[in-house]
Amino acid sequence: MAIEFETLKVPYYRAIPRGLDLESSVTLEGVIPQQSRGFQVDFAYGQFLGASIPLRFKVSFEGLLSSPAIVTLNSFADSQWGKEVTVTGTPFRQNQWFKIQFIITRQGYKIMKEDTLLCDFDHRLSPKKIRFLEIEGDLQLKKVAFN
Repeated sequence: MAIEFETLKVPYYRAIPRGLDLESSVTLEGVIPQQSRGFQVDFAYGQFLGASIPLRFKVSFEGLLSSPAIVTLNSFADSQWGKEVTVTGTPFRQNQWFKIQFIITRQGYKIMKEDTLLCDFDHRLSPKKIRFLEIEGDLQLKKVAFN
């Protein structure tokens, strides 16, 4: 049985009333347009200025269109950003379909692209208090799934 997905509007905001439990996951699927400068995914405690963000996942394209993306990971708490973690040489490309899965583990987040481990990010704040998923930037979002 084929399932067709409608395009979801970006920016995308979705409430997560119970937070995220260990071993739960969030899967995103979509297309990165050819002229994309990048996009970001925030797992946030609230939808107000200064709300804590346990995880910001940001994909940035710089330079030539064929250049691989730079992925940065960070968290925001007590009105300041933590130490940014950079992942270079990632498999994200413009004008390409993607599937990203964020798996919440006891230690942190396992971030998968196309079922292959992209990177890990240790918990700095509790995922249980996450109440919102926010996605912004240059992408065509096709699917968001919570498991």
